[in-house]
Parts: sequence; C-alpha cells; structure tokens
Amino acid sequence: MRSSQMIEPAQRQAVVPRARTAGAPVGKASVPTLTRVPEPVVERVPPLRRLAGLCAWAAILGFLGLVVGVRGMIAILVRAPDWYQPTLIALGLVGIGLIVLAFLTVNLRYIPWLSLTLSTGVLVTSIVVTGDATA
Repeated sequence: MRSSQMIEPAQRQAVVPRARTAGAPVGKASVPTLTRVPEPVVERVPPLRRLAGLCAWAAILGFLGLVVGVRGMIAILVRAPDWYQPTLIALGLVGIGLIVLAFLTVNLRYIPWLSLTLSTGVLVTSIVVTGDATA
C-alpha cells in the first residue's frame, strides 16, 4: 500500500451520531422515535339496531324525496312559478346533507336522530312547497 492510502489508527474510529430517543434510557430500551410502531386505532362500531333504524328511516326519506323530486320536475316542465325550482333544489340539498350528517354521526347518541328529524321536516316543507306551486 502507498502511504497516502494507509489509514491512521485514529481515523479508524468513525463518529456516528446517536439517534434521537423519546427520553428513554440509553441502552437496549432506547428506540428511535421514528421507528416506533404506532398503537392500533380502535374503531367504534355502532350498534346494529341503531344502524338498521337509521337506514330504514333514511330509505323512507329517500323514496319520498324521489317522489317529490319527480313531481317537482313535472311541475317545472309544465307550469311552475320562477321561485319554485331554486327552492326545491335548496330544500333537496339541505335534506340530503342532513341525512349524510346522520350517518357521519352514527356513533353519537342523539345527533343522528335529530338530524333525521330535521330532514323529515325539510321533506314535509318541500311537499308543501310543491303543493303550493302546482295548485
């Protein structure tokens, strides 16, 4: 070997920085924070009776909303006033949003039922509005 390629004994010891630890003692118990395995996420499953009740109520609202929507479309094509179309669209979107909110909050106790009750009120309002616009 040439003298320029020879490694001095002091150069053989490489300085390796230590990994950051989460305050654990140095030794075998110190695990870098980047390699820790996260704790498993526990998902709460709603009771099946509640889910079945929400689905049944939402299905009834969906069917009646479809009937009102078809009747509204016929009214718009035939002789509905100018205010009717945006009103029916707004009521439909609010009702659908409330049903979606009921399913998003299914793990809570009262909010899904309140949301479906409000959606039923919106559906009744759209039925009344459709009756007034076509009379």
